[in-house]
Amino acid sequence: MDLYVLRHGIPVDSGDWLGDDASRPLTENGTAELENALTALRDSGEVGVDLVLTSPAVRAHQTAQIAARILLARLEILPALAAGLGPATLMHALEGRTLPNRLMVVGHNPDLPMLVAALAGGSSLEHPLERGGLALLHGELAPGGMLLVWSKSPGQIAHRA
Repeated sequence: MDLYVLRHGIPVDSGDWLGDDASRPLTENGTAELENALTALRDSGEVGVDLVLTSPAVRAHQTAQIAARILLARLEILPALAAGLGPATLMHALEGRTLPNRLMVVGHNPDLPMLVAALAGGSSLEHPLERGGLALLHGELAPGGMLLVWSKSPGQIAHRA
């Protein structure tokens, strides 16, 4: 299985947002950065996805909608990807599901670096994901069952495109 782990794009600053945290949307720059990075990765053949699972938070859902549109993938909200629930909750939610060989999950920090560490080993500090950052893991979706193939920030993607 190829598992793409995508942190949501740049949201409106929490200090400027009057609503609850889960309703904070992406900024225009955050949207454009994601569109450019995902289009470059799609066009290079580095990313191909059949299903995008996302946190219900607005910024993550918007990120996932962009990914699903550009990558021509199905989209599904998965409450287990909500901020603060951690990798064990996600793994439990995925148990027994039939998953495609090319899956993307969209969520938050520190949950996603913790997920990468749980699946590929090491510490979550070794697997930082900037906003809009993307990592590719390959192997069996089980603790310690995957290999980190690459991890990229939006800036690294843009500079190589």
